[in-house]
Amino acid sequence: MRHALWILLLSFGLVAIAQDNVQLTPVPPKPTCTLIFKTGPCADMWRNYQQALLQRQREEIQLYVNRQKELASSAATAPLQQQIADLSKLVSDQQGQIKKQQEQMQADTATALEGKSAAHREGLWQGSGIGAGAMLLLFLLIRLGRNFTITKKSQVTAA
Repeated sequence: MRHALWILLLSFGLVAIAQDNVQLTPVPPKPTCTLIFKTGPCADMWRNYQQALLQRQREEIQLYVNRQKELASSAATAPLQQQIADLSKLVSDQQGQIKKQQEQMQADTATALEGKSAAHREGLWQGSGIGAGAMLLLFLLIRLGRNFTITKKSQVTAA
């Protein structure tokens, strides 16, 4: 069981090392001498080996924990990132619609100004025609009025 845990941690550690390029504490080779006394070169080699092994295991566990934190953080922020992407697309679409509506408003304004100008010209022509016709009619009435003379009737005296 302990070896399985060691292999599992080692494999996660190797994956983390490959991803993060972190320098882990080097573990010296396992001593081959038999530990008899608590002091001496064999005891020192065993102590150094165990300290390095424990330090390495701590580092690998820390890398594993950090990686799990990163994964949890990514999983937590993924929906928010999707929302941001969706909102950015919505903003972009709305800006496109605003631009199209501005262009349509400019086109409508130009058309309205052309229509107003045409109506103005037509009104001037109609007004000129009516004025000319009225002047002609007045001129004819004056001409005809000259031919007529007004005479007073003589008063008849009663007897």
